[in-house]
Amino acid sequence: MVSRPRFVSKSKYVPFIITLCLVTVIFLLSSNIHSVKVTKLVETSEKTYHSPGEYLKYVSPSKGASYCKLNYGLPTQLIYSKEDIFGSPEIQLNSSFRILYNVIEGQLEKAPGVTYVTHMTKGFVFYLAEVARYWEGPISVAAYIPDGDPKVILESVLHLCYCEPQMSRVSLHLVFRKDLALSFYLSKLMPPVRCDLQEISIQQSANMNIQPSNDSNITNNWYPINVCRNAARQAALTEYVLVCDVELMPSQGLASRFIDMTESYKCLEPETCQKRVFVVPVFEVENTEELPRNKQQLVQLMEQSKAVYFHQLSCVHCQKFPGLEQWKESDSGDLIKPLIETKREVPYHRWEPIYIGTKQEPMYFEQLSWEGFQDKMLQMHEMCLAGYNLVVLDGAFLVHWPGIKKAKRKDEPWRLPYVKMNQRYYDTLLRNITKRYHPNPQCSLKKP
Repeated sequence: MVSRPRFVSKSKYVPFIITLCLVTVIFLLSSNIHSVKVTKLVETSEKTYHSPGEYLKYVSPSKGASYCKLNYGLPTQLIYSKEDIFGSPEIQLNSSFRILYNVIEGQLEKAPGVTYVTHMTKGFVFYLAEVARYWEGPISVAAYIPDGDPKVILESVLHLCYCEPQMSRVSLHLVFRKDLALSFYLSKLMPPVRCDLQEISIQQSANMNIQPSNDSNITNNWYPINVCRNAARQAALTEYVLVCDVELMPSQGLASRFIDMTESYKCLEPETCQKRVFVVPVFEVENTEELPRNKQQLVQLMEQSKAVYFHQLSCVHCQKFPGLEQWKESDSGDLIKPLIETKREVPYHRWEPIYIGTKQEPMYFEQLSWEGFQDKMLQMHEMCLAGYNLVVLDGAFLVHWPGIKKAKRKDEPWRLPYVKMNQRYYDTLLRNITKRYHPNPQCSLKKP
């Protein structure tokens, strides 16, 4: 007997087939979405940013409140009284400049106890976004307003306050001439529609100076860099401060790793410790390269002649530090630790190191302008006469925003009247410093 073929009823398996198809479709869709997300993240992370703040074009603004704590009526206007205005930290009310502190007030939260102290003019605001991105601790910045109109700086910083969450750690102070009054009313939408910095009407300047004007009275036309340094340092709320330029980007974890180092590197002689600072080596890289985040990346660039110590090609003695070759060869791993302890004495008597110290170190001399050169030299000379020890840190560094400077600033003839003005103050200040300390021939200021 021939058996009849058996047929499976279609209706019995239809739900199973439909379910299988749906699961397959969902899996393929989710895989594609994940692939798109991963691809987008990889594309963004692999981008090389040549302009400061360029990364913000890929960031969306906060839809709520600003990340910053705003004071004095900001963001819509700037309202303050005479009681809110202070003289400069060194010369105080005898200064030609005044300071309005904490226009934006940074929040410490659980940030490492080292403040990045810096200064800027309106052409350098975008670097502040990068500093906030790379620095873990508080940031104190003094901005100079030469004409009494803070519009460009305030609108630019406010833009960042809605786009970069780490701006919550930034404190902003305004420095201006005492014969001017600050006035500001917001003229653009906040929060911004986009974070792309092209949304800001600001002209990036090629260098930091206030370009020389037709005003023959140079006493009213110079950048008070040391007033700004002192003001930003005085406003810092942490024990340790790193006073540097806003274009200098810190190595990964510099602030937190430094604090970890201080916990294990205890000083056994308190009197000596009071006159000790920690030098952070500074470098610069070619503008075709990304910022190195760790020492291994930096040393590799140096071996390829794509990185040099700061100002190596424009001012040999300014940032060349003792132990440079040893620093390059040592392996610090992921730690920051002391490399050597030294003095700022011959043959390094013209060295202008950037260091982590406290607010107890000598102030910067406020009569000296940025345009006239040697604005930090006397402060370092005083520290030498006072017997300071300088601990060069291994595993920590700063990198100037990509681009190696090769031209010497002294080739700029417009600086000549400022150089003469600085020299007059310099000579008087030097005589006053010399009277306060025992002579030390090793602290000579003579050029090598």
